[in-house]
Amino acid sequence: MRLLVVSPDLRLMGGVAETVKLLLRELEGRAEVTSAVLGRRLNQNGIARLLRVFADLFSFFKLLWSRRFDVIHMNPSLNFISFMKEGMLLLLFYLFGYSGRVLIFIHGWDEHFFARIAVNRFYSTLMSVVLNRAGLVLVLAEDFRCRLDSIGVDICNVKVISTMVDLDKIPISRSCESNEKSLLFLSRMIPGKGVYELLDAFSLLCDKYDSLRLIMAGDGPEKQRLMEIAASRGLSNVVFPGYIQGDEKRRTFEESCIYLLPTSREGCPVSLLEAMASGLVPVVTDAGGIKDVIKPGETVILLEEISAKAIAGAVEGLLADPIKLQKVAKAARSYAAANFGSRQITDRIIGFYEHLDVTLKKGKVI
Repeated sequence: MRLLVVSPDLRLMGGVAETVKLLLRELEGRAEVTSAVLGRRLNQNGIARLLRVFADLFSFFKLLWSRRFDVIHMNPSLNFISFMKEGMLLLLFYLFGYSGRVLIFIHGWDEHFFARIAVNRFYSTLMSVVLNRAGLVLVLAEDFRCRLDSIGVDICNVKVISTMVDLDKIPISRSCESNEKSLLFLSRMIPGKGVYELLDAFSLLCDKYDSLRLIMAGDGPEKQRLMEIAASRGLSNVVFPGYIQGDEKRRTFEESCIYLLPTSREGCPVSLLEAMASGLVPVVTDAGGIKDVIKPGETVILLEEISAKAIAGAVEGLLADPIKLQKVAKAARSYAAANFGSRQITDRIIGFYEHLDVTLKKGKVI
């Protein structure tokens, strides 16, 4: 199978780039893969970023003129910028006769952007027409699938899938076995992630647990403010390592026991799957795609609300019940290993490729 994979610059930080890198690795020897980049490059912003898109479109034109592919795999996010640049590229693919041969894996989901699309008849019709001509659309949550159905996208061609993790590089947590336990937040520090409620909850927990530590890993516009709050409260046991990867990320998982993500908006966070695979106990909400990759009470502790009291209560309940802590940790690790490894997810994606290719060769309309 001749496959074209469109991706962001794989040197960029983030879950999309990491997922595509894993996918490309797993596809080696299983397909004839051409990988091509669309959009901003590392350390590129402003007018150069805009011009880069047009340069990329010209490069894709030359590629499509000289070569033919069986399936094209795109990796956009559902937001305004992605809608514009991926939309232009999709139009180019359709002009070259690839209707029905494009698999669109929607990673990020901007709910505010989709809401504006949904209430505008012209834009919602345009989006449904564009997606229906693609072939298959993959989303990270059943809720997202239903939302696309509401604007006229053929729900039969929309499939729910999770992101993937490299199980070979996931360490086993040791923190839960020690007296000095660490809590881990690993995500963008932006409004809607519950970061302030989390810091308030940790302040409550510190009154009872002197040896407890909180690692708030990641970057974002709220990081500086959070650091100032932690310092003003004398919380020396809160650390802010920034964006972590490689050996530092491995050590962080080894040293952590409970993973915290009290978010109100989410796709399918890679860090959650990594935490589960590492044997951390996730304390999360069921926002977005999270509900599709968890078993509440079995593989995660589910928060009923995003508040300092709820977060602190969930953590305290685990610390007070070591048997439950170990049981959930073991279940989370087994569940992640069975369902979210890069090989398992890639097998599903290859099945989608084959479905598109075989269906079109039979002359059926997608």
